[in-house]
Amino acid sequence: MHTIGVLLLPGTRMFDVAVIGEVWGQDRTESGIGPFELRWCAPGRGRTALHPAGDLAATHGLAGLGGCDLVLAPGRVDPHDDVPKAAVASLRRAHRAGSVVASLCSGAFTLAAAGLLDGRAATTHWALFADLERVAPEARLEPDVLHTDDGDILTSAGVVGGLDLCLHLVRRDHGADVAATLARRLVMPPAREGGQRQYVENPLPPKPSRPGLTSTMDWAMARLGEDIGVDDLVGHAGMSERTFHREFAAATGVTPGRWLRVQRVRYAQRLLETTDLPVERVAERSGLGTAGNLRRRMRAEAGVGPDSYRRTFRSRAVGATVGSWPSTSTSS
Repeated sequence: MHTIGVLLLPGTRMFDVAVIGEVWGQDRTESGIGPFELRWCAPGRGRTALHPAGDLAATHGLAGLGGCDLVLAPGRVDPHDDVPKAAVASLRRAHRAGSVVASLCSGAFTLAAAGLLDGRAATTHWALFADLERVAPEARLEPDVLHTDDGDILTSAGVVGGLDLCLHLVRRDHGADVAATLARRLVMPPAREGGQRQYVENPLPPKPSRPGLTSTMDWAMARLGEDIGVDDLVGHAGMSERTFHREFAAATGVTPGRWLRVQRVRYAQRLLETTDLPVERVAERSGLGTAGNLRRRMRAEAGVGPDSYRRTFRSRAVGATVGSWPSTSTSS
């Protein structure tokens, strides 16, 4: 039997708790999974308020983390909330005694508070990454992964990334067959393709203050599938090449060539999500030319190729008419 201890602190995310309970709290011995002993450990062995609703009664106090094979720190709604000194001490003791310690999503901040990320590979949700860099400057942070495994310290990216990590831990301790069986029960792949870069929000740059640049960007967005390049943007704007490059970079933060490539990749992503077009046609319609170039550009920008991206983000409304890409206007 493996013993899993879960650190419950105020504001713990309900989803993370549910994931842990689903993976380790169910009796699946008939399927060759487990048995496990799951300990819910909280200061004072009281009830812990969960986010966004409900609470959970602890089965153990913080001492219950001792002797566990695995200790898990779920994410919290505000990862910057103080971690009680008693919880920090309990995490450190468990780790020193040989427990594997892992965090789900923003639970990485709990491990950082205990000093367990220093010198270790780690990650968290992409939206919290810069904050984790500030609170764990000695960690080796990896932004484009779904989870990290540094032997006895593991972390996950994002909310559902916690489920990826839990399956990884089951695979590591009990083998690929057991993990695959559990994944089938959860109706998910044993391991998702790519990293979290494919999920990062990339809003269009803010509308430039100079009307000529806005007009040129709108003009280009309506012609992404055509053979236009930076020289065409310069010509449309009616500026000198040097002035155009300077003002474009000042307005958007990127070079015109970089901006054009990114917009073409985003348009390709939209086509992959909403149409049945073969990859070759997606490449043509987005102005990326060939399937090979589309694959290279998508891996560079999203971390995955077009086939994997389509499997992940496939819209149910396949066949919907896809018009021109939205303009650069920020009005709604």
